[in-house]
Amino acid sequence: MKILLEKIKKLEQLEKVADEAEARYTEEPENAELEKAFGEAYKAEFDAYISTAKYIEYMTNGNVDFMTAKKLIQTKRAELLQLLAI
Repeated sequence: MKILLEKIKKLEQLEKVADEAEARYTEEPENAELEKAFGEAYKAEFDAYISTAKYIEYMTNGNVDFMTAKKLIQTKRAELLQLLAI
């Protein structure tokens, strides 16, 4: 459970980084460096999201499939964090 909590927390950090990079890029859409930074930040966020979903599938022995795990991360994250904090 600790690993899942860490994965979700890391995902949240990477989401913030990607959001900030996107905001900077949106302000200067012609800036190639900002575009690259946003792309890298988004990739890191997406990789963490996929890794977290795969881990949920793994830790439940497939009882929660990958697609359902992705949905849980998006729609029930607060509840997941509450359960993991116990």
